Amino acid sequence: MKKTRRSKLSIHRIPCTMFKILVCTAVCCLLFSPLPLSAKEAKSRYITLVYSSQQQLDDFNDNVDLGRKLGQFARKKNVVTVEDEVLAKLDTIMEKAETVLDMFPNNLTIKIVLLDSIDEVAQVYKQKYGKDVDHIAYYSLSEDTIYVSVDDARLHVIAHEMGHAIVDHYFDVRPPYNIHELMAQFTEKHITD
Repeated sequence: MKKTRRSKLSIHRIPCTMFKILVCTAVCCLLFSPLPLSAKEAKSRYITLVYSSQQQLDDFNDNVDLGRKLGQFARKKNVVTVEDEVLAKLDTIMEKAETVLDMFPNNLTIKIVLLDSIDEVAQVYKQKYGKDVDHIAYYSLSEDTIYVSVDDARLHVIAHEMGHAIVDHYFDVRPPYNIHELMAQFTEKHITD
């Protein structure tokens, strides 16, 4: 009888232990995740866009003005919703950035994560790299992801970070950081030419 009881108890303990591990893992993921729990995703030719609310998307759309020249290219795309408009703008910026750099990497796709403020960008950067920064946006080479503050999002900011992404995907061996930065600055400067 005792052996049977022990067997039954040990069988019940395994699922309980596994349950505790799963719960702890889920709690840690929720607490330390840089993305909001209700994150939405939208995809286009080049971009997987991650945002937390319609208001955040509207604010980003309002802040990223392409100007007359680039705007006409975005208007040629199929735009019905604000999400469509944002994706059209981002694809247009990417295409222009590739032209500016004269670099057209195969199968270029990146993620763009919208964060509300510079403080949230700093928080994500600190969590990932352990450093305090005051960036309004940054491109993570290891994740193929641009993190950007919606409050500070502008055409030139997005173009700069996309410049990093294009350079990263174009070369088999990454150029030194200073060259990377010069190419991103060149993209930013000439995005409206």
